[in-house]
Amino acid sequence: MQILNSMLLTLNNHESAIVEGEAPQDPNWKRRSSSEFSFPTETSPDLPLNEAKQATSENDRNIDRSERSNIETRRLSVDSFDEAIDNFARLQDSNSDRKGFVDSINWLVRHVPQCVLRRLTEEILFYQDERDEGLGVRRKSITSIEASDPMSMPHGTQYDAALLFIDMSGFTVLSQKLDVESFSKAINSYFETIVDEVTSRGGDILKFAGDAMFVEWRAGQQFEGGLPAKKRSMCSSLTTERKSNTLTLDDCVYAAAVCGAMVVKKCADSPVYSKSSSSRQGEQVATLNVHCGLGVGKMGGVHVGNDHSRRLYLVIGEPIDQVSEACDSAKLGEIRASKEALKYLNKGQPAKHKLKCDKDSMSKIIASKEHMYFKERTKNTWTLSGRVTKPKKPIAKFVIPFEDLDLSSLKVLKKMLSLYVHPCVITEGQFDEGVNDAFKGNNTRVKKKTRRNSLVDIGGMRRNSVTRTLRTSINSTDSSLENANAAYKNNRASLVNMKTMVSTRERLRSEAELRSVFTIFIKPNIEVNLTNDLEKSDKQFNQLNDIMNTVTGILDELKGQLLQFIVDDKGVVLIGTFGLRGSTFPNMVPERALPTCRLIHSELAENLGIDSNIGATLGKVYCGVVGGVERHEFSVLGASVNLAARLMAQKNHPGIMVDGEVHKQAQKINFIAFPPVKAKGYTDLVPVYKPLTAKETRWGKVDPNFVGRKEEMRKISTLALKMSRRRSPSKIIFIWGDSGSGKSSFVVHTISNVYKSLVSGRKKTIITRNLCADGDTLVPFSLFRSIFRDVLREKAYRDDVSIASSVNKDEQKDLSDKEAIIRRLQQLCQQLNAPEGLMEIIGHHLLGDSKLKMSKVEKGPDLADTIDFMAKIFLKATSHADLVVLALDDVQWLDNLSWKVVQCIFEESENVLIVCASRPLESFPLTMDDTFWDSLTGQFSDHFSEEYLGPLKKIDVLEMAAITLSCKSEDIEDEVVNDVYMSSGGMPHFVSEILSNCIKNDRMKKLHNNKIGWNENYKKHGMQFANLDELMLQRVDNLSELARKVLHFASILGSSFDFEEILEISGHILAIPPEDLNQHSIDIHFALESAVEEGILDETLEEEEKEDGLMASLNIPGSSGKMKDSEKQNYEYRVYTFHHSSWQRLVLSLLLDSWKRDIHKHAAMAIEANWPDAESRDYRTKVKLFQHWKESDNSLKASDLALDIGQSYKMLGLNQHSITVYENALEIWRKHTPDNEESLVAGYAPQVLESLDAPNLVLLIKLQTALGQAVGSTLNQDKKESAKAFQDALKILEDAPVSAEIKDRAFIFPIFSGMFFLLKYGVLSDPSETASYEVDLVGNFVKETKKHGDPIHYGRALAMQGETYHRQGLYKEAIESHMELKRVYDVKKHHALVVASYASDRVGQNFGCTANCYMRLENVDMAMKIVDHIINNLMPKMDPKNVHNSIVTIYPAIWILKDNGKSEKAREIFMKFVLEPFTEYFGEDGSTPFLPAFRGLEILLDLVVYMEGKASGFDEGYYDWALDFSNLEIKKAFDSSIGNFGRNSSSTNAEICLRLYKLTDDSKKKVKLLENGMKIAEQAIHRCDGSDGSSKMLTTYLQIKPVHDELKQLDFDDV
Repeated sequence: MQILNSMLLTLNNHESAIVEGEAPQDPNWKRRSSSEFSFPTETSPDLPLNEAKQATSENDRNIDRSERSNIETRRLSVDSFDEAIDNFARLQDSNSDRKGFVDSINWLVRHVPQCVLRRLTEEILFYQDERDEGLGVRRKSITSIEASDPMSMPHGTQYDAALLFIDMSGFTVLSQKLDVESFSKAINSYFETIVDEVTSRGGDILKFAGDAMFVEWRAGQQFEGGLPAKKRSMCSSLTTERKSNTLTLDDCVYAAAVCGAMVVKKCADSPVYSKSSSSRQGEQVATLNVHCGLGVGKMGGVHVGNDHSRRLYLVIGEPIDQVSEACDSAKLGEIRASKEALKYLNKGQPAKHKLKCDKDSMSKIIASKEHMYFKERTKNTWTLSGRVTKPKKPIAKFVIPFEDLDLSSLKVLKKMLSLYVHPCVITEGQFDEGVNDAFKGNNTRVKKKTRRNSLVDIGGMRRNSVTRTLRTSINSTDSSLENANAAYKNNRASLVNMKTMVSTRERLRSEAELRSVFTIFIKPNIEVNLTNDLEKSDKQFNQLNDIMNTVTGILDELKGQLLQFIVDDKGVVLIGTFGLRGSTFPNMVPERALPTCRLIHSELAENLGIDSNIGATLGKVYCGVVGGVERHEFSVLGASVNLAARLMAQKNHPGIMVDGEVHKQAQKINFIAFPPVKAKGYTDLVPVYKPLTAKETRWGKVDPNFVGRKEEMRKISTLALKMSRRRSPSKIIFIWGDSGSGKSSFVVHTISNVYKSLVSGRKKTIITRNLCADGDTLVPFSLFRSIFRDVLREKAYRDDVSIASSVNKDEQKDLSDKEAIIRRLQQLCQQLNAPEGLMEIIGHHLLGDSKLKMSKVEKGPDLADTIDFMAKIFLKATSHADLVVLALDDVQWLDNLSWKVVQCIFEESENVLIVCASRPLESFPLTMDDTFWDSLTGQFSDHFSEEYLGPLKKIDVLEMAAITLSCKSEDIEDEVVNDVYMSSGGMPHFVSEILSNCIKNDRMKKLHNNKIGWNENYKKHGMQFANLDELMLQRVDNLSELARKVLHFASILGSSFDFEEILEISGHILAIPPEDLNQHSIDIHFALESAVEEGILDETLEEEEKEDGLMASLNIPGSSGKMKDSEKQNYEYRVYTFHHSSWQRLVLSLLLDSWKRDIHKHAAMAIEANWPDAESRDYRTKVKLFQHWKESDNSLKASDLALDIGQSYKMLGLNQHSITVYENALEIWRKHTPDNEESLVAGYAPQVLESLDAPNLVLLIKLQTALGQAVGSTLNQDKKESAKAFQDALKILEDAPVSAEIKDRAFIFPIFSGMFFLLKYGVLSDPSETASYEVDLVGNFVKETKKHGDPIHYGRALAMQGETYHRQGLYKEAIESHMELKRVYDVKKHHALVVASYASDRVGQNFGCTANCYMRLENVDMAMKIVDHIINNLMPKMDPKNVHNSIVTIYPAIWILKDNGKSEKAREIFMKFVLEPFTEYFGEDGSTPFLPAFRGLEILLDLVVYMEGKASGFDEGYYDWALDFSNLEIKKAFDSSIGNFGRNSSSTNAEICLRLYKLTDDSKKKVKLLENGMKIAEQAIHRCDGSDGSSKMLTTYLQIKPVHDELKQLDFDDV
């Protein structure tokens, strides 16, 4: 029992010392000790470090209280032998845990600088002491605890130090001559010598930089002979001792100088020998060498990173520049010191040994392999004060006081150290349970208390063996606890030595390898200078930390690794890698590594405002630990690593540069070639490329076989360069060429050349390209779908509002690419005060954001305003650029509205170069307005040019053949060139196809003269094709059946399509079950790849935001993985394009009509499945869907869509596009020709009308009607075409047999309404026939609507009839129609319904017309009664927001009131029902159809009220308004429209001139007013008297006639 008590006492004391334990009765003791009472380890990386410390401190306090309150209870409770065994076993297991963590930490400290280790240990001890102090535990602490704040990132300190830079050379050559094992041994032996020299002289190796290292000696560190190490770790305050036992800066410089001198002495010109099979030494294969630089001064140490992913330690300061300059100036085998370092070095030197820099030199050699030029301190020296001093030997190695750290603190120290070490050394979970991993096997730790007789594994040993050991020990004569403990340990001695196993395991984990690694060198272009300005320093440190976290965040996301972060003479440099252990993947370069480069470059620019240069390479490199046993780091060494650094530092950097190996691995990504470079370790020049971004990818793929056109490209490149150098008017260039002439390739190569020349000139350039497609003519502003995405991605410059200022940083990071573009668009629209409708056109229909879909509006934005604002948005978003290049390909398909915006951009901008490629104008006329083309060839001829691309010259064909055959031009027989040239006609695409075909079919060989010529196969069979189509067809036939089907689908989808489209349509047609979709996607992927390899398709990767769709649910080659349902993800997706339009044309020609229709049908079904909500579809999606249904011969769906699209266009003011869509839809029926030479009926074959069923007839008539309405309401359109559309609709209704079966005939009412509108303007028939035709037409309308029975349409027909009678002077008949109207019309019930059908209340407006009829019959009382009804009964129940309806309704009442002495009332109702609501609902900048009449009407009523003595004055500014004739002039169409309601606006303005004439005494004003009044009165008369062929408007005429006559009678001479 005495032994047992002794065991328990020892156990309790031990648990108290390590602040860990729990009562033995607690079955969860072991679980709590491993989780609740420890800081987070790698198994819980997401818990922030500060929270971990707080949680641990609280847990330790709880256990400490529990420990102290229950210690006696535990002693008394142990009444069984087994419990003593359990407690003792736990004690031994805890010792194993500590040992494991200590070993782990001792391994990690070799990878970090001593200053980092010291700082981390101090912080942990500080928190541990704080915790223990609260628990009343007194614990030892080391002397150097100075931290009082948590080390939050970034954390920086400043200090004085000497810095030594040791640069080794010869590694690159050596790596190419030795195998990886020999190379690793050679370099690490070399490093070992240097590291030993450095550590023995007290240097702290801050960082290994490839084959170099930075070493510091920090002033203030202790030296040998000072306070003993044990005392240093025990003493709580050593302020006095420190001052006398620390190094001065003189000591630091001297120590560094001696160290550098010893390094060059020992390590310069070190030979390396090859392996030898015998015991003798092999041949010398290389020489390793070294040179050094020494500097001194103020330095800054900065910890950057975070608490969960990665941290690194940086040093900054002037000494870095000093050592770089000194080392660069030093020859191999030399060390040079900066002039600053010499000042300190000379202080302890005799006069004859004092050194000075040479003239114009910043450094001086202080030692070489053979000589040391300064005197070494080997004896005591006397100071000026008379004190004897000894040479001080620094102590750099920091000894961790493990005895002062409890288990929880050890865990935290291990976690924190691991953050500073490369992931290949610290993999996730590597040290989770310390060294016990060595013993685990398949066993687990004790998790619960077990029954007495059970066997439980403890540290890999059976419990019964522990029992036997303890029983033996307790029964022995020596019954002390020590003997029991020794017996326990001896029983485990058979296991492999713990330290050896751990060391072996760690060595295996960091084993040297030769791997293919993608290396990324990143140079953020910032300046980092050490300063005494705390605010500036803090800003710099935060910027470095932001850079670190941005880069590591992207690398972590794409599974790359950060190798290093360093600040040197080159600036700030980060190095990332792919291909090391843990970061090797299939398709690593195109799918991970290159996207990482692009993301880092863009994120640094967009989020931090930092431009960066990135160099990236791929190659075999040495991967492993470099350094000595005591200090080393993981590194990669090799020629490709050096090349990446070289590319990063290139002048005129384009942003990202990669080598040829990267280019080979990413064939599907577009690149621009730059001049090759000479690089160390490469025998030939290294090709260099810039990978294109997602935006730049749309420029197109550079064709490696492109030849010729040099002069044309030179002209454009020269022009672009000149424009970028100074502000100049914009230019436009047209490139004309037939199919196959290489227009697209020419545009792509031209863009590439322009870009390279501008990048070299450091010009800010925005280049955007759009490839127009067949069908774009139906999509308004189709060009700007991709253009706006590109320019709105541009960062806001010099704007009043930018994304950065309106969105906080965290929110900005959460914005997807599309959301950021929309946010930018909203800001620009706000700045430019753009109309609401513009956001729908651009935001919803062009950029695809359905949230920006407008609700129903009264009227869309004015078309001219829309065009103007779109141009302004483009110019505003690109205003910061030196040059904007707008490259437009296949503009023969470009829609008219896009041309209008291009015209606006061209005419209003500077430094925009517009390049347009098109088929010949004679064969493919452009949709641009003639006025634009005329201005280009006339007014702007100096800014317009054209280039015609004809056939290639024979020498160009020779050059293409040489490129294709990979030989020199002189190595090809003339016969080959002549035959290819004659067969192709010199057209580039045909030349390329013929050469490829000849190679594949083995038609060439090397002749006896060593030239390439035709072989026997060619002479026997020839080229085996009659034309190009046959040649291309051979290549299609070589594909698999699935690949050919995929091409069928692709040809229907268009010239460009993405993977998801093909996947969905093929899934529909081939009826793939859901469970087979994954395999199907793989099959489709490989089918497309085969078409790409065959040269039929081109493939590119683009960044696009996808929220749903089939790909979102699949893990397939075409996507980056399964997307979460709860979030949107940006991912790169594959886009395919036919390599040339001839491929699409050829494949289409192979398809049967029925197969085409079937594909179109399934393509339409796929679109509908993806966009079930019709309102969410944008223009392009709607047009695609319409075209698919049309080509599938589904007339019902196609017509419905056409009506919907046309109405949508019309609402936004895009009438011309409505017309195009309606005409396109009508082709469904018009394409059929009559049988037996029959004549067309209303433009259709008679058999078509006879075969129509009721639904098709209704849709056909609706389309005809909609076409008539669109033409009638479009300016510059012949209204007779509108009339013909309406008449054709009625003719179809009359001739179609099924017409009689249709009961609901409401669809024909708009025909009558439209024809009535045209009749008012005399369009429909001759004036002599107009009256009777109009009466008959309206009579039929009344009959049809009465039969239908709907009061809305019946009321509209009656109102139309009343208006017709009024215009023809049949006033009594008009009043009779009105009486019938009053019977069926209830304003409260019907007003909103009428507005919904006819845009305004045409029925209620008839009351004003009837009042005019009573006035013409001189029944003023009835007229005034109706006016009163309008004011008091109708207007209060009508929608005040519909201002247009309000003005039309009260307009006749205003004039009746004025003419009957109630002008004040007239003014009142005008203000109440029109002006005030307009200001309230539309604002001063609003618009409504009758707006031009408002100002004149207001002025006239003010003047009449004043002249009647009912107002004291009027606005004198009315004179200025009336004297300006432009204010008086009214368009004829507007006068004709408003004149139908009682008076035209020209008449109003003429009366204003007359009244002002009477009110002024100024003779000059009188003359001008009379002149203006007469002009405008004459105009008013002619517009209503019927003299122009239109119907006479009697009421309107009677309003202007007296005004006109009075003005005419006035004599100018009387003035």
